[in-house]
Order: sequence, then C-alpha cells, then structure tokens
Amino acid sequence: MPFRERSYLLAVLAIAYGCLGALATAEKPLVPLLALVLLPLWLAEVWRRTRPVRTGERPIDPAALRAARACHFGACLWVAARLGAPGRPAYDALANLGTAVSATAALVSLARLPSEGGLLAPAPGTRSLDAAAFAGLLWGIAVALPGTRALFATSSVLVDPLAIDYATTTAAIGSLLVLVAAATRLRVERRIEIGVADRVGGALAFSLTALSVALPTALTDLASPDRVLPAAVVGAALACSWAATTREPTTVSTALRGVLAIMILGVPTALLVAVAARAFPAHAGPIALVGSAIAIVVGLVARDAAKPLGPEQSRWLDAVVAASRGALQPDPDAAIRAALVALQAAARDPNARPELFRNDPEEVLSVDVAGYLHVTKAQAPERIYALAAGEPERTLRVEVLRALQVRRPDVRPLLAWFEARSAFSATLILDEEGPLGFILLPKGKRTAPMTLEEARAVRLLADRISALFAVSSALARSRERELVATRKAVHLDAERARLEQIIHLSSGRNRGRAELLARRARVGAYSPAARFAIDECERLGRTGEPLFLVCPPGVDPIGWAAIAHGASPGESGPFVVVDGTSSGEHDEERWRDEARSPLALADGGTLVVLDGAALPAGVQDVVARSLGRRHVPDELASSIPPPMIVVTGPETVQALTIGGRLSPALAGRLRGSVELPPIAARAEDLRSLVLSRLAAHGMKRHGQPLGIEAAALAALLEHRFPGNDAELDDVLIRAAELATGPVVTVKDLRAVGFTEIPEPAPTPPPPSVPAEARRRRSRPARSHR
Repeated sequence: MPFRERSYLLAVLAIAYGCLGALATAEKPLVPLLALVLLPLWLAEVWRRTRPVRTGERPIDPAALRAARACHFGACLWVAARLGAPGRPAYDALANLGTAVSATAALVSLARLPSEGGLLAPAPGTRSLDAAAFAGLLWGIAVALPGTRALFATSSVLVDPLAIDYATTTAAIGSLLVLVAAATRLRVERRIEIGVADRVGGALAFSLTALSVALPTALTDLASPDRVLPAAVVGAALACSWAATTREPTTVSTALRGVLAIMILGVPTALLVAVAARAFPAHAGPIALVGSAIAIVVGLVARDAAKPLGPEQSRWLDAVVAASRGALQPDPDAAIRAALVALQAAARDPNARPELFRNDPEEVLSVDVAGYLHVTKAQAPERIYALAAGEPERTLRVEVLRALQVRRPDVRPLLAWFEARSAFSATLILDEEGPLGFILLPKGKRTAPMTLEEARAVRLLADRISALFAVSSALARSRERELVATRKAVHLDAERARLEQIIHLSSGRNRGRAELLARRARVGAYSPAARFAIDECERLGRTGEPLFLVCPPGVDPIGWAAIAHGASPGESGPFVVVDGTSSGEHDEERWRDEARSPLALADGGTLVVLDGAALPAGVQDVVARSLGRRHVPDELASSIPPPMIVVTGPETVQALTIGGRLSPALAGRLRGSVELPPIAARAEDLRSLVLSRLAAHGMKRHGQPLGIEAAALAALLEHRFPGNDAELDDVLIRAAELATGPVVTVKDLRAVGFTEIPEPAPTPPPPSVPAEARRRRSRPARSHR
C-alpha cells in the first residue's frame, strides 16, 4: 500500500501544505478543499502504478519509476500553488518549484527508457542527465526570483514582478525546447530499438504539441504567458513521463495518433475560435456555437484522420494481419500460400518476395508473381536461430546486424546473408520441441524501422504458421522418406545383383584359399624386413591399384600377393595365379577372350602374374589396357569391378623396362612396388620358419610334429641360404626324410650334403715385390739358338 511509504507521506504533506495555504487566501474555498482530497488520492494511484516490477511484467528501470512519481508530485504541487490568490510571490515560487520538479523528472525518465532486450544495448550517451541538469538550472533562476521576493519583501532587496514573469516564461519555453531536443536525440540514437522508438516518438509528439499549443496561445495574448507556458510544461512532462514508464509501449503509439490528429485539426480550430471570440466580443455566442460545431466535426473525423499517421494501419501491418487471417485455412499448403501472397502485397516490388524457411526438411517456401507456391532445397545459417531467439518478439532485423557489425565480427556473415537476399527481418517459428524455421520478410522499398506493433503481428503470424509447419513438415518429411526409400530400393536391388554374383563366384572359398596361401608368408614374420613388406602389401592392397613384387630367387611371391589380396576391396573375389614362364599363357587371343581370359576369371578379385616380364609384349599390352578400364566409371553400380593386378619379377620395374623385358605400357601402370625380403634379411624369422615347416612335414608324414636339435638349428642359422625359401624347403624336407627320431640332427643335415657357408674372408693384399725383381721381370727373354 502506498500509504505506508515514506516518500508518499512526504509528498502528501507538501501538497497539503500548499492546499491549506491556498485555502487561507482563496476567495472560493471549495476548490482548495477538493484539491486537498483529490490530489493525495491521485498520488496514491500514481504510487500504486509505479510499484516495483513483479514477475511476468515488462521491466521498467526503478529510476524511471521514481522520476515518474516525482513528476506527478511536481504537477500536484503546481496545481496546489495555482489555487491560491494571484500576485503572491510565495505561490509563484511554489508553482515554479513544482514545474521544475516535473520537467526535471520527465527528462530523467526519458534518460532511463526501458529496453526490450536483445543484441542492441543503449549507448552511454542516451543515459546522460545533462538535459535534466540544464532544465534544473533554468528553473532554479525562476524559483529563486519569486522566493527572494517572498522572503525579503520588507527589506531593501526588491525584485520587480515583471522579472519574475520573464524568468518563468523563459524557463518554461526553455524546458519545452529541452524536452523536444532530448526526445529528438533519443529518436536519432535509439530509433531501431523495438519499443523504444514508440516511446520516444510519443514523447516528441507530446512535447511538440504542448509547445505548438502554448506558444501561439501566449503570443496571441489568449492567456497569461507565465501561466499557460508552465501549464504546458507540466502537461508535456506528465505525458513524457507516462510514455517512458508505461508497461505497454503500444498504447503510446495509439495515443500518439490521437494527439497528432488533435494537433493537426483541433489546435488550429480552437485557436481560430478563441481569437475570433476575443476580436469580436459582441458575437462571442455565435462564434462559440460555430466552434462547438467544428469541434464535433473534428471529433468525428479524428479517428479516420489518425489512421494513416501510424504503423497500425500501414501497408506492412495490414499485410501481416491479412496473412494471419489467410493462415487460418484448414489446408496447410493453401494456408501457407495465402499467407505468403498477403505478405508479398506489402513489398511493392515484384522481385522482393517473403519466404518461409523450415529446417526439417531444409526447404524454403515462396510464391511467384502468379501466386503459385514453390518449394526448393535451401539451408539457412545456423546462427540465425540462436540470435533471433534472444531478440524482442523473436525477430532479428537487418538494421540491428548492421549496427553491430563493427563491435561483433561474428554477425558479419549473417549480415551478408541478409543483404544477399534483400531481407529486412527474420521471425523465429517455434513449437514445444524447438525452432521449426523462420519468416523472412523482404526489405522492398521500406526505409522506416520495424515498430513493436509490427513485430508482435509478425510473431503472432509465426505462432499460427508453427501449427501449419507441424503438419506440412510432416508431409514433406514423408515425401522425402518416400524418395529416399525409392532410391534406396534401387540401390539395394543393384547391390542384391552384385552380391548374388559374388555368391555365385564362391566368395567364401576364394577367401579361404587366399588366407591359406597368405599364411605361409605370415608365419614367423618377426623381422623388420618381413613386417615392412607385409605392411606395404596390405597398404597398397587397400588401394586396389596394380602392385609389383620384386622377388629374389627362391622366394615364393604367392603368399605375399595373397596378403595384398586379403586387404584389397576385392578380397572376397577370386584369387587367380598365372605363370608368365608357361607357354600356355603366351597366347594373346586367350587373354583377349572374355570367357577364357585370366582377366575375366579374376574379375572382382586379384590376378597374380608370376614373372610378368616373361610374357610376350602383346600380352603385356593387353594387361595394361585392362588396368586402364579401372578408371572408367561403369553405367551400372552392380557391375563387377576389374581385378587387382599383382605382377612379380626378379628386378625392379625400371630395370626390367630398361632391359626391354617389360612393356612400357604395363610399366607405366605399375606404380606401387614392394621388395620381398630374402632369408638373409630375416634372421629373426628363421627359427620360426624352420620349426613350422618341420612340424607341418612331420604331421604329413608321421602324424606328429617334427623338431630340430639345437646344434642343427644353429647350423641352419649360420647358413646364408642364397636359394632362400626354395633352398630352405629342400634342405628341411630331405633332412626330415632321413631323420630317425623326433628331431632333425646335425647328422641328418650332413647326410643330405648340407654345409655351412661361412662369410667370405677379406682378400689379403698381394705381397710387395722388390724393384730389382720387377725390373728383371720386365726385361724380354732372350732367345737361344
């Protein structure tokens, strides 16, 4: 309750003091008595309406609320002072004090205008109290003069009453001009803030109205300037304070249109009637009657005259309201089309089209000039949803982004996106689960910023479209799923054909055979050389590109090729091995035959060409051409890919090409190469190789593994094995056949003729020969007859 607040009690005591003083000097005591009762009640209502903000209400700066209370207190103080007898300097000082409080408080409330939030923040200059300080200075002089006359009326200090009137008039005119200047500055600096522009526009209109009414009244001598101008200041201050602290900014816009209509039509009419009545007092009655008739006409046409003066009936607001009505249609697509057609009518530019973006699926909806709905795939910036959600009425405007582009570099890409689409604003469309999309309004030929009424109308339209999007998005997703399912069915049908072909080629058996062949190369692969060769075979095999294996004498390359086959994309395909040294593989027609060619048999798998340099040049060219078709895309996704080619040779590709044994066409395709390690480079692997092969031979011949004694193993480890795998297998098999026990001994190795080959000793330098001996040797032998 305001009756318990100390500020209210102090204000009521001051008002009561003024009313009691006026009651003592007034000729008619009824008016001061009514003021003594009504003014405290009025202040009580003001204190109640300017209470602190409760939860759910629009936030107002507490300083602005306190200034509003002070403004009304000053107005009541001025009323109480003017109820007293005229010509008393004490009442003039009290009235000027009340006017000063009202004007200063109104300027403070304008400096503390509430913001609707969002990205924009008020500039520090808009919160300056310099205008309030200047108005206080003006009224300080106007209060000091009558106060001095009232306090020192009988002393030697004399103040001319005319000086008091001049000071009051000057302070009043200055205060009105300061109110106009302060409102104009705020309109320039905060014009793009939603809600603030309505308040500032109302304050500016109220100040101009008060100035345009009071100044002509004073100039035409219709009323005393020292009375009418302060009254105008008090009225303008109350109106500005209300515009700055009202909970609903749209009421300011509504009142503003009425004020503008009255100022345009009513003020000139009233002034004309007053001047005519004063100039022709004998005809005051008919003039007053004519003035009343004109006032009735003004009242009848004021509402229609006010319609074009505000954004409520502007083309954009009309278009948004029409779009909201069109969005009520039961069919979602028809409702969206009607809303877009209504919005397009406000742009006045055939190239400026409103658009509806939705994010699931990512599409944009628009209408053409003929009114047909178009749906295209488009992806909106992700940041637009986060920024629009924090803006007033969920509306992100391009003018806000343009104002922030210097301080916020992160909004520059979004600003460029807005400008590229010639967009004005984006209003978020939400439901319980999150954002569904947004309404993108075109700029067209618009220059004025968006008002709070328009933002709320667009937000209401977005709320209605959210229900439409819930249905239309579900239908669009259903269509999208149908298309995806159709494409997937086609792909699966092709995949089925491919898999059937692979099954037909017995992919399981092919894979098992390749793994069996690769096992021989993987056994005992502990040495760095063996691990590197395996890794290289697997890495190059994964690419599916042609591979060349440099194979030392006696090294079996099939296991290594099987490793590359197991890592290749065609690892479930056939693993075909051809011997280039075989005369049956030298038939070029067989290689060209689509039914009998090794290339056709190896389709979807790997073709290993042992000793490829031994093939004729024509066959090598056929193989090279088959490698070329790997890079040609097939028309059907289910077609079996060509095989991966693995070629072996005793030397590198470059050496074989220089020697003329390898076709340049085939050499140009063999870019990946791996050098297989000899036994001499696999000292860490020899023990495992010997044990695994003896165990396999023992299981094959005797049904149990066969081992080797330490001395025999040491002898094998000391051997260099120039024949590599072939020599090792020969020695072990012959020794295993002669072994009489469970292990192979040194005796068995010697029985098969195995001897260690020591490292060759360095050749000693030739002995020096004396010079005399060299001379004798150089002389030619004489012949004896």
